[in-house]
Amino acid sequence: MGEGGDKTEEPTPHRLREAREKGQVAKSKEVTTAILLLLSYYVLRYLGEFMYKNLAEFTQAILQLIPETKEFNMGFAGYVLLLGLRAFAFVLGPVFAITFIGAFIAEVMQTGFLFSSEALTPKLEKLNPLEGFKKMFGIQGLVELAKSILKIVVVAYIAWTAMKDDIPFIIVLMEAHPWQALLLAGEIAYRIAIRVGIFYILIAIADYFYRRWEYMRNLKMTKQEIKEEYKRLEGDPQVKQRIRDLQRQTAHQRMMGSVPQADVVVTNPTHLAIALKYDTSRMKAPVLLAKGERKNAEEIRNIAEAHEIPIVENVELARSLYKTVKVNQEIPAELYQAVAEVLAHVYKIKRERKERRKASIALMPR
Repeated sequence: MGEGGDKTEEPTPHRLREAREKGQVAKSKEVTTAILLLLSYYVLRYLGEFMYKNLAEFTQAILQLIPETKEFNMGFAGYVLLLGLRAFAFVLGPVFAITFIGAFIAEVMQTGFLFSSEALTPKLEKLNPLEGFKKMFGIQGLVELAKSILKIVVVAYIAWTAMKDDIPFIIVLMEAHPWQALLLAGEIAYRIAIRVGIFYILIAIADYFYRRWEYMRNLKMTKQEIKEEYKRLEGDPQVKQRIRDLQRQTAHQRMMGSVPQADVVVTNPTHLAIALKYDTSRMKAPVLLAKGERKNAEEIRNIAEAHEIPIVENVELARSLYKTVKVNQEIPAELYQAVAEVLAHVYKIKRERKERRKASIALMPR
């Protein structure tokens, strides 16, 4: 199971990132609705008097202008428009501003800061009426319809329970002063809004987790999709292995090619071989040109013998150099003394060889 077309694997980080770039994120409209419902109520509750005052001033100003205006002209129309815009700004401006900020925060809380141009790109399938009917009358559409009907029923029940005890007072207040009726209506609206708001928050939390679960379920992948994604992002493992093998082979050839330049080869004697070079005019300390173990060590020794490079057996020094020094790296200060002794021995051997050659050349008959 899961090897063929069954989507049993959790989405990879790359799959989640691709979906996010396309504007596909887990979010619930109910969260935004719940926040806007509560915010709208509190705006009306605490700014209602301010809004009513500005609306009353606008109405009063218009009524005062009517008996003074003998004819309708552009100046009068502009003045009325200015008063209307001012009243609109003071009455509806706070509602629009606060609800806009609330909606923005609600969206950011769910999805983070996200802008996707692909989500705004028009698609022909979105204009297809058949697709619209499928969504409307499909399982998802029926589920959404059932949820909407359930919410209406529950909200109606909450409103009824909040105001049923006040029905006698409502009937009496039909003949009372409008302000008293308004106060009672505000109190009832407060109770209804709070209870409906709590209900919507619970719905929003449940709906968000459902949307999150559905989102992750829809993005699940088959094992084959994961393998193909890995190949696409990281490359074919066989090709990458071949590249690594070629790189190692090239590095090995380059390292072995530098052995003839060495001054000495330190051995273990058979398991390890380290080629060192020290040029007093260009180097601060001896440099490790090549190192190897077993077959590579044997190859280094063979190259050294072919080029008459001295081979010195020093087990402890060979082990230390092999473990602590990389190729083309200077030896550490703690190994200076040991390497200096080896180089002194090598230089002595080279001087003796040179003297023997001179002596042999001098004895040759002319």
